[in-house]
Amino acid sequence: MNTEHQEVAQSEPSRWPTCAMLFWGTFGTKSPAERRYVMRSFFAAAVVMLWMVLAFSDHFPPKPAVMKITLLATGVLITYIAWELYRYLSQLDELARRMQLEAIAWTYLTGFVAAAWLGVLAPFSHFLMHWPYKPSLLTAIPFLYFLLEPVRAIWLYVLSRRY
Repeated sequence: MNTEHQEVAQSEPSRWPTCAMLFWGTFGTKSPAERRYVMRSFFAAAVVMLWMVLAFSDHFPPKPAVMKITLLATGVLITYIAWELYRYLSQLDELARRMQLEAIAWTYLTGFVAAAWLGVLAPFSHFLMHWPYKPSLLTAIPFLYFLLEPVRAIWLYVLSRRY
């Protein structure tokens, strides 16, 4: 029987850079798959943002058509980024893939809980209770993706501290 006192090992700092995790939601290993994901996602987002700046300037008439094109472009952007994320995840090792998928699961749960609490608190909020329903507000839903992506990056950072 071993009676020696065993010290609990201090957790070492993560081998993954914090900046890459919080800014891009990647591990910062600079692998070809990671560079491809970051560059293509950044380029696609830049094109859509440039379109939005041009489209919503005062010199760009018919607004309903521009809004439909903008929404379509946003849907295509989100689909393309999701495809690139899938390609990036397929190139990761088992631990990194597990951490990414767990961060995605926690992001889903966080978004679901936030939406549920917004619905629960709406009747108690003077601002939300008197907020008239406008179907045009539904066009803002695709842009909520851009609010959830930093949540995924934060969850990835939190989960990476375990390893």
